[in-house]
This record gives sequence, structure tokens and C-alpha cells, in this order.
Amino acid sequence: MITRRRTLAAASTSLFAAGLAPAWAAGEITVAFAGSMGVVMDRGIGPAFTKATGTAFHGIGQAAMALAHLLAAKTQMADVFVSVSAGPIKIVEKAGLASQATPVASTSMVLAYSPKSKLAPQFAAAKGDDWTKILATPGIRIGRTDPRADPQGQYVLYTLELAEKYYKLPGFAAKVAGEPLNPAQIFAEPSLLARLQDGEIDATIGYESAVISQRLPFIALPREINFSTPALAKTWYDQASLTLTVKGVTKTTHPSPLVFYATALNNAANPQAAAAFVKFLEGPDGARLFALYGYNPGMGPSI
Repeated sequence: MITRRRTLAAASTSLFAAGLAPAWAAGEITVAFAGSMGVVMDRGIGPAFTKATGTAFHGIGQAAMALAHLLAAKTQMADVFVSVSAGPIKIVEKAGLASQATPVASTSMVLAYSPKSKLAPQFAAAKGDDWTKILATPGIRIGRTDPRADPQGQYVLYTLELAEKYYKLPGFAAKVAGEPLNPAQIFAEPSLLARLQDGEIDATIGYESAVISQRLPFIALPREINFSTPALAKTWYDQASLTLTVKGVTKTTHPSPLVFYATALNNAANPQAAAAFVKFLEGPDGARLFALYGYNPGMGPSI
């Protein structure tokens, strides 16, 4: 388990030089973000941005794919959208709500387990591919999110598929996950790690950043299956795929490296604050806060 202890004050240097706070600084900004970012946004970045600018922060954290569709349909309004992976960003771009998204952080997939699980000692002692054997234990309680609405739910299935190839374990993914929409394993994103902490489930595969933010024990996975390395995107990661039918449309998707992108939305009610918030995330203050909560630096080009 990894813990990082620094003071928020040390990580929240003022965004603007003294005297440069503009008129919008007294207003409000609404930021829609991937639900796994709840801790860093609500406890770190949001308060720091408000302290730096005087602008009130209002955050909306939900499954990123579902949130992207709500924004595209304009049934949910926001000034900024922060998503993990390229898929949700492309939805809002296709709807004409964004022209460019900037990489601001990144993460990888890890195997997190409950310290209250009866399998916790086995997970803690696991080496090499031992974790694959533990996940296949009869009766193990595994949790994940809905792959139709949440990229993290998709990446769990991608990870299992690549693990099957990497470790040469035929049938491993299906044995662990069952059907892609297995109702026994699917939980709402905001509650998944809380269930893990409470011991309601034994394990999940999820974002390292969220797991560190919640101070849960985890097993790091090889880069060949954790989606942390852009150089492996075409040669290896792209071998994973997922076919789902959503609202009558069947679509096959492939994973990309786990990068968090931020974009100021074209229909933002407070466009000046939206642009400043994205700049904050890109800058040194944002980088320190992301690191504090277990995120790695952004990587790759804007999309």
C-alpha cells in the first residue's frame, strides 16, 4: 500500500500573480469529471483553485462515458470536462462542444484488494502471476463498474483479456469476469471502492490513482497489461477489444493508454474561468496536486 503525506498548503501555490485576478474570479465554475477523480477534485484541486482565484468550485463526478453523453445531449451543463482515456472526450468533440483536450495526468491499472477480505494475506504475499490464481478462487467477490457507462469498467475487461494473452491462460478472462455485463460484479463507480474498503467485495481492478487516493492496498501489474506505456499502444494494447450493444447500437472498442484529458467546453457559462482551470491543471500547481493524490504526469499529445 502506498501513502503520500504532504500538506495541501504546500501544493496550492497561487495560480495568478498578485493583482491579476479577473472579474470572473468572484463567480462559479462547474467541472464535470470522471467519478474516479472525486477525491483529488473535491479535496485537492477544487479547493486549491478556489483559494487561488476566488472562484467557487462545483464538481460533478460520474462515470465518464455516461457523463460525456449527458454533456453532448446538453442535459448536463458544465464549464470544463475532465475524462480518463480518449473515448469520452471524442464524444463531446463530435457534439461540437470541444475543439481540443489537453493531457493533464495519467495512471495505470492495478489490482486492489480489501484489507478486510479473507484473501488479503494471499494478495499481500502474491508474487509474479500469483494474483491470477487468487482471482480465480471459487467464491471470490469481485467488483467492477458498468463498461457501457464507465471507461474503468471497460479497462477491467481489457486488462483481463491482455493478462490471458500475456500469461498464456486460456479462458482466464471469462472465468474471472463472466459475461461483460455480469450483474453480480457491477456496481456504481462512486460506491465501488467504498465497498472494497468495507469488505463487501474482495478485489477489483481499477485505476492506481483512485486506489492510492483511497489508501487501499494493491498489486502493481506489468506494463504489458496496465495501460501505462504509450509505446505499447499499437503493438500490444490494441490487441484487446470489447464489443457491446448500447441503446441498440453494437460497437467494438479498443483501449488507449490511461491518460486524463481536460477541455474547456464551448458552451461554458464561464469561459474565462474554464480556460483558467485547464491552465491550472496543466501547470505546476495542478501537477503537485495530482502527484499528491497518486496520479502520474500527463503524457502524449493533445487530442
